[in-house]
This record gives sequence, structure tokens and C-alpha cells, in this order.
Amino acid sequence: MKLPFQVGALYNRQAQIHALLGGQQQGGISTPRDNQVIIAFTGEAGISHGYRDFWDDNEIFHYYGEGQTGDMRYTGGNRAIDQHVSDGKKLILFQMMGKGRPYRYLGEFVSLTSYIQPDTPDTNGELRNAIVFRMQRVATNDGFGMFEEGTTIAKAEADTGMPETVKAKLVEVRTKQRLFRERLIGFEKGCRLTGIEDLRFLRASHIKPWANSQPDERVDGQNGLLLAPHADLLFDQGWISFESNGKLLVACNLPAEVQAGLGLALKSGQRYGAFSQRQQDYLVFHRDSIFEARIQTSSSPS
Repeated sequence: MKLPFQVGALYNRQAQIHALLGGQQQGGISTPRDNQVIIAFTGEAGISHGYRDFWDDNEIFHYYGEGQTGDMRYTGGNRAIDQHVSDGKKLILFQMMGKGRPYRYLGEFVSLTSYIQPDTPDTNGELRNAIVFRMQRVATNDGFGMFEEGTTIAKAEADTGMPETVKAKLVEVRTKQRLFRERLIGFEKGCRLTGIEDLRFLRASHIKPWANSQPDERVDGQNGLLLAPHADLLFDQGWISFESNGKLLVACNLPAEVQAGLGLALKSGQRYGAFSQRQQDYLVFHRDSIFEARIQTSSSPS
């Protein structure tokens, strides 16, 4: 069956997901009876039950199975994911955005293998064996996971006259930028300045720029913000930044007519949420090297 969901878009679980596909409306894995699909949900809510889903360096998503207490077993939803390929069922993944909030569609995945993670705390804090599935995203052309250089790199890969070493480097960059974005959405739900949470209208912006980052920093999801394109431009060029406590910093020479034209009510000192400790560390670099550089350059005599 062709699914109507667009990757990155937001959907109401009951009214738009289960009303269409059926399945259990509670829990982390839903197994509709009348549709050849398995629906999995990931998000911060699972942490209280010992689930800490994550992306590894090879772009494989490690997804904790269901079962709040005691050892997890290959029954119910866990069996459904484990056998979804042989059963001929699609496996799709949604991200929980918070209690009472819509769910973000992350796309179709395939479960490659699974393993047992021992000493995983359950809901009561008791250690148990957890089942973790290694899931890989199914290739998509809807734009999610891509980045601004994606089209250029794809054309370069098809260029038969380009040296293979150059092509290999471009592929490496694309892979790492995609991994960065995938990890970023686990920490940032949406644009802090506009409130937009639909990934189709957001950019994954490094706090400490790619060119200045070490290899591990380039794929660190906490070295980033999700920003609407116009907010991303201001942040990338140092017209705005953030203090560690979430307060906005606005360059004093940012033209008022530009602010008005962009539709952003930028006010220095206004708080835009909390940052993790690692985000705060990266913001120190952005303030000192990007934001301050913009002020100094703009205020220099001509």
C-alpha cells in the first residue's frame, strides 16, 4: 500500500495515523490487523522505561523494543518488527513530540538485525535484558535527510569526468551531514524563533560551523539547531546568537527594515528555551567567533 505520510510532516496519532491504518492507539509499537504495516514510535517518553534509541556512525538506528518491566521477549510488537520483512509488512517510524502533541513522520525503515542489551533498567529501575533492533532507513526522494548541497553532490557523483577521490569525499560529506541532521532532531524539536516543527521547512544548522569542527563535532546532533531558512541565514552569518541561558543576542547593526521584512520579532534578552551543556559549549564558539566577528566587521570604519 502507498502511504500518504510525508517525511518530516506532523500528524495526529488517533485522527490521522490510526484512523487510517488501525492498530493499537497506545504504546510504542502498533500492529494493525487489516493493513500490512507495523508502526513504531520513538521519543523521549521511552527514556522512563529504559529506552534510549540512537543513530550510530553508520546511519543505523538502534530502536529499543517494547516491554516496560522484566526481560524483553520476541513476542507481540517485538516479534512483528523482527519478522516484518518475511511477513511482507512495511515498518514505519514516527517521533513523539510530547504529550498531547502531534507525531513527526520519520519514514519507512527495514529491520536488519537485533541484539540483546543487558543491564538495561526497566520502568521500576530493575536491570533486565532489552531487545534492540538495528533499523535502516529506506531510500526516499521526498527531501528529508538531505541538505542544501545534496543536489550538487548528486550531480557530481554522476559526473564521469570527476576524479574518484573527489567523488568519494563528496559522498562522505553528504553521509555525515545526513547523520548530523538525523541526530539533531532527537534534541531539537523545531525552530526556536518561529516555532515551526515541520522538518520540510527547516534547516539543520551547525552551531560551530562544519569548517571549524572536528570530525566528531560535525556529526554531533547537539552541535546544532533546527531553524527556518531566514533564521538560519541570520544565525549562520552571525547577525544573531544565543547566550548559554537561552537569551537571544541580536547584532546592534542588523537593519530594522530587514527584521521587519523577515517577519521576525527579534528582541535581545528574550529567552528561547534551554540548551544542553554540549550545546552551551558550542554556543561559546559561535558567540566569540561568529557573532562577535560580525559586530566587529560591521562596525569597522570604511
